[in-house]
Amino acid sequence: MSKKTAAISIILLLLMILPLVSQEKNIDTALMQNISYLLLADAVQSWNASASFDVLSQTGSIIRGKEIITFKLDYEIFILNGSRVLVGKPIIFKDGRLYIPVETAGLIRAWFLDRENEQKTKGRVAIIVIDAGHGGKDPGAIGDYGNFKLAEKDVTLIIAKKLYELLRNNFPDKKIILTRSDDSYKTLEERVQIANDHSLALNEAIIYISIHANASFNAHAKGFEVWYLDPDYQRTVITDTTAVTYDKDVLPVINSMLQEEYIVESVYLARQISASLAAVIGAQSPSRGIRPAQWFVVRNTKMPAVLVEVGFVTNPEESKLLADSAYLLKLTQGLYTGIISFIDYFENQQRKSF
Repeated sequence: MSKKTAAISIILLLLMILPLVSQEKNIDTALMQNISYLLLADAVQSWNASASFDVLSQTGSIIRGKEIITFKLDYEIFILNGSRVLVGKPIIFKDGRLYIPVETAGLIRAWFLDRENEQKTKGRVAIIVIDAGHGGKDPGAIGDYGNFKLAEKDVTLIIAKKLYELLRNNFPDKKIILTRSDDSYKTLEERVQIANDHSLALNEAIIYISIHANASFNAHAKGFEVWYLDPDYQRTVITDTTAVTYDKDVLPVINSMLQEEYIVESVYLARQISASLAAVIGAQSPSRGIRPAQWFVVRNTKMPAVLVEVGFVTNPEESKLLADSAYLLKLTQGLYTGIISFIDYFENQQRKSF
C-alpha cells in the first residue's frame, strides 16, 4: 500500500469516528481545587483497559491491549509505550482512591483512539495465492534423459503444496490459496480468476506467486530467476463495470496510481524472493536475477504478482536437483522467507520507498 492509498484510508476512518463522543461524559466527576476529576477505575473501565498502582513507589500503569501508559502520582508526565511523553494534569490519591483529571482522561482516551486507528489504517496482506504452473494434460517443460524423466508440473506442485503448508501453519490469520492442489489442468484465465475474484477489506492486500520450472535448447542453461510485470505494460486494474463508486473521468488516474503501486510492490517482492533463494541454495544453482516481462498471469492479476522459475529441467545436473526432495524443500524455504520478508516490510515497517 502506498502513501496515496493510506491517505484515502485515513480520511475514510476519520469520517467513521467523527460521530463518537467522549466515553467519559457519563461518569461521575468530583471537583477538587477547581479541577474536575474522575475515579481512575471508572475511566479505565470506560477505555476497556486495566490499571495497576504501587503504593511504595507511587507509580502506576494503564494497559489497553499492547498499549502501556506509565505514570507517577502528582507528576504531569505520562510515558506512552516507554518512548513518547504526554503532558497532562497529574493523577492524585485521595481517601484511598486514585483520581484522574477529566482533561487528562480525554488526552489519554484520544491517544488510545489514535493508536487503534493507526492499527486499522496499517496495511495487511490478507490473502496469498500460490499458483503451481501447468498440470493435468499440460506437463509444462520436460527433461527427458532416457531412464529419467522430469515434468515441470510435478516440480511446481510439490513446491506449491509445501509452501502452502508453511504459510498456513505460520499465518493462521491469512487466507492461503492454491490454484491447484493436485495434478489437474487449469487454464491461465482460471488461475487469474481465482486470484481476482477475492474481495478485500479496507487496507487489505493480496499477493500472487506463480511457480514454474524453466527449459532451454541450451543444455548448459541453469539457475533460478524471478519475473515481475514490465512497467511499460499498462494493465487496467479497475474497469468501468467494477468502478461503480468512481467517476469514470478519474478512472485513468486511479488506474495509473494503482498500476504504479503494484509494480513497485512486485519488484520488492521479486527482490526478496530472489535474495532468499540465493541465501538457501548457495552455489548449487546460480541466480539469474529479477526481470520484467509480460507473462499472462502477472499482467492480468490485479495485485502485486511475481513468476518464479526455480531451475532448468533441461539441464542434466539441475534436473536431478529438481527431483530431489531435500533440494525442493530448500527452494520452498527460500520462497517462504522471501514472502515473509515482504509481509514484514509491508505490515510492520514504514514504507517510505521500495
